[in-house]
Amino acid sequence: MSLIAINKKLRPIVDKNLQPYKITGPQFHVMHMIAKEGLTRVTQLADLMNVKPSAITVLMDRLIDRDLVERVHSERDRRVVMVSLSEQGKALLEEMTESHRKLMNHYFTQFSIEELNTFYRLFEKLDDVISNTEID
Repeated sequence: MSLIAINKKLRPIVDKNLQPYKITGPQFHVMHMIAKEGLTRVTQLADLMNVKPSAITVLMDRLIDRDLVERVHSERDRRVVMVSLSEQGKALLEEMTESHRKLMNHYFTQFSIEELNTFYRLFEKLDDVISNTEID
């Protein structure tokens, strides 16, 4: 069983969990990124997500149309557009995150504490290996 296979199984479950909020998985992800980064440029979000800025534009427009994300012009350079979560976006993200936590908790409660600790240590190690390995 690979991570790709697990992700493929989880995606429709997560999407169904987000349906009541009328939010897609990528929108949920980008809202998390904005919350983590704070006021940030769209190009920076694209870099973090390993996509082109044009790929985020439509997604951002939909979030802005729903008043979940706000565009803010940089005070230093008015040509630079930044984005941040609106108060409504913060509240919705908190609600969705709690719902997501409950959903994932359903799966993780099937493991013992020891298994969860092992799982966590292995993912930390994988992250470290990936971060510190150069590929030719």
